[in-house]
Order: sequence, then structure tokens, then C-alpha cells
Amino acid sequence: MQYLIKTVFFITLLLSATTKASANVPSPISTDPLSPAAKVTATEEPPQDALQALKKSLGVTYFSFFYGPGLHPDSFGFSPNQLGEAEKHGLYLQNNVSFRYKFSSNLALDIQTRFNIFLTNFKQLSDFQPFIWESPRIGISGKLLHGTDWSISGAINTDFPYFLPQPFSGFEVRQRTVLLNPGMFANFTYEPKQSKWSVFSVLAPRVFFYADRNAAEPSFLKGGYTAQNKPELIIALQPTVSYQISNSLSLSLGAKIDYRKHVLSSWNPLNADFASNGTNSAWRVAPMSVFLGFTYKLSPALTVFPFIATYPINAQRVDATTGEKATLLETTSIGMWVRGTLF
Repeated sequence: MQYLIKTVFFITLLLSATTKASANVPSPISTDPLSPAAKVTATEEPPQDALQALKKSLGVTYFSFFYGPGLHPDSFGFSPNQLGEAEKHGLYLQNNVSFRYKFSSNLALDIQTRFNIFLTNFKQLSDFQPFIWESPRIGISGKLLHGTDWSISGAINTDFPYFLPQPFSGFEVRQRTVLLNPGMFANFTYEPKQSKWSVFSVLAPRVFFYADRNAAEPSFLKGGYTAQNKPELIIALQPTVSYQISNSLSLSLGAKIDYRKHVLSSWNPLNADFASNGTNSAWRVAPMSVFLGFTYKLSPALTVFPFIATYPINAQRVDATTGEKATLLETTSIGMWVRGTLF
């Protein structure tokens, strides 16, 4: 990518210099200094700014999630999952930043960097790392589909394989020995004209190929799962319905829907189970969280969505291994995501 940027920058400067040199060539219309035509000089446009030229070929977008504290007194130091346990090992930020090289008016080569910033170490891990770099993803991005009032924009991509050195591989990919995981990270937007209602959804289907199907990170195992509970196929979306209160503010209600085949699952998608952990061969209806909040569209560079989230399905709050059940309050937390296009 570094060499690609340098090449584009060099070509842009070369074209600018060529344009300027051509503009300085005398007009062949007349050599007579008294001729009216000789008094007409073309207005020379200033050379194009190199940064503006780069912006026509390059783009930067971001999508960041804040997994905030639980509302129960015992879960204030971490973001709880459907069992009331720590989702990772504390409060954290999950950040996706995409760098795009536009090779057409609609599509671009896309490299998405991903990293987590942990604010607390609730589980008191001895090997606690406040910053964890995840494997970047490479693919094609842009407006993938669109209609009169709707569009699907985002990337079709895959992680770099686990055996590559950093920064091309990352923590979870190495811990789970991911070879490839082709899929999509995109957003669906439906905004009918002359209506205060709109629909937005993150679309994130993905397939996983592992070198070791029994490998997983310690925080995953401490969250009530086994290594065989890591996903092999994910069909995921986060539909959100919004009602526009003002030009920049909307009330939003949504849910996270995630249906997945685990490593230990059979290939029968009709055999389903609400318990996300356990050792049976069913596909898992992953814990469905419901969230309510406000969407602030401040500019193309910044949209903010603070919310409160919980897990309303009773069966998903039961640990399949121990039989213990988390209360609704123990699984409720606050969070936020922000997204935007920098250029």
C-alpha cells in the first residue's frame, strides 16, 4: 500500500508538471505583436494540489464500537455478555479503519485495519494487554448495490492468515489459527423520500477456515465457551429502525441477529439451539441483544449512536454447562458506536 501511494503521488506530480509546461507554450495563432489575437492570452490554471489529487484516488472510513459497563453493580467494570460474564475481559473499544484506493468511480481496493483498546482488566489477567492488534482485512469496497431509496455499501474481504507476521496478522486470528474468513462488512440503508422513518443495518456474513479447529484465545474460554464453539459460518445483521426527530437527530431501536454454525455443529441448519455454548451439534442462534438509543448525524465524517442494550430471550441467558441463569439486569449495558468518512 505504501508503494502504491508513492506511485500515485509521483504520477500526479508528473501530470501536473506536464500540464503546466504545455500551458507555457506560445500560441501559434499570430506572431505579429500588433495583432489583436496576439493580445489574447490563455488564463493559466494553477497546478492541482497534490493532496486534492490523492483524495480523488484514496479514501479513509472508520467504524468504532464502545462496549460499555453493565448496569448491575457487579458488572460495572466490564461489558456483560448474555450470561452476565465479561464479553472480553473488561470495558473496551473495537475500531475498524479502512484505507481505500479507488480504481473506478464506484469500487476500491480496501484494506481494513482492526484493533481493540481495553480500558479495564476486570478478570485480572496476568498477560493483560491494553492494546490488541487484530488481523487486517483485504478486499473490494464501494457501493455494492443500490436502488431509488436504498443502498448497500461496504467491503467484501477476508483476514490475512494467522501465520503471517504482524502487522499482517493479529491476536484473535493467531489464537484461533484462522487461514481465511471470506465475508462482508457492509451497511444497508433505506431512506424513503418524504418519510421520517428509515432503516439501517450492519451486514456481516462470514465463513471461517482454521488450521487447528481446537484452538481459541483464553478470554473466549473464560467466557463460558469451548474452542469448538468458535464459528465456522456466520449469518449476521443488525437491523435498526429510526424515527427522525430533527435534521441531525433520530430515535433508533434495533437488534443484533446472528445465526451461526460452530465448529462442532453438523451441517443441518434446521437443527438450531438458543444456547450459544455447550457441546451439542446444533447451529446456534447467537445471543440476540436489543438496543435503544439516539442517532446523531453531525456530518459525513461523524455519526454517533449511544444506546442501552440487553438480552431479552430467557433461554439465551442460561449457561448450558452449569445451568445457571443470568438476570435481565445482569446482561444490560450501555454502549456506543461512531462511524464516518474522513475523505
